[in-house]
Amino acid sequence: MRETRSSDEGGFSLIEVMVAILILTVGLLSLAQMMVLATSSNSLSSRMTSASSLAKEQLERLKAAPFYIDPVARTRSDALRDGGSIDLPGGDGYAQLYDAEGVPVGGGGQYEVRWEIATIPTNLPLEMIEIRVRCVSVSVDQFNIIGEARFTTFRTANVG
Repeated sequence: MRETRSSDEGGFSLIEVMVAILILTVGLLSLAQMMVLATSSNSLSSRMTSASSLAKEQLERLKAAPFYIDPVARTRSDALRDGGSIDLPGGDGYAQLYDAEGVPVGGGGQYEVRWEIATIPTNLPLEMIEIRVRCVSVSVDQFNIIGEARFTTFRTANVG
C-alpha cells in the first residue's frame, strides 16, 4: 500500500528550521553577552560603593579629630597638620591601605585612601583648613580608573 500526500499538508522545510535555529542562536548569544556586561557592572558598582564608603569614613575621622591639641598656643592636632597629596601614592603619613572588606592593612591592599590638608588664608578671626580625601582602587583591571571616590570639606576654629 502506498501513501499519498496531498499538497495542502503543512510542515516545516529544512530551510525554515535552519533559519529558526539561526535566529535562536543569535538571540542566545546576545543574552550571554548581556550577562557578562551585567556581571562587570555589578563588580564596578561594588568597587565604587566600597571606595566611597572608605573615603567617607576617613573624612569623618578627620572632621572628628580635635582642631588644636593646645588651644591657647593654637597648636594644631597632628591629624590636621598641613600636608599630603590625593594624587601621589604612598602619602607620607597621609594614606592608608585597605583590603576588599575595608580592613586596614600594611601592604598589598585593594584600596588606598589618601588625604590632603591645607590651610586657607582668611582675614576673619578664625583658622580654616581644607580637607580633601580620595580613595582609589589599587587592583589592576579594566575598571581601575573608575574605581575611586573624592570628597572635600572645610573646618574652622576660632582664634580670638
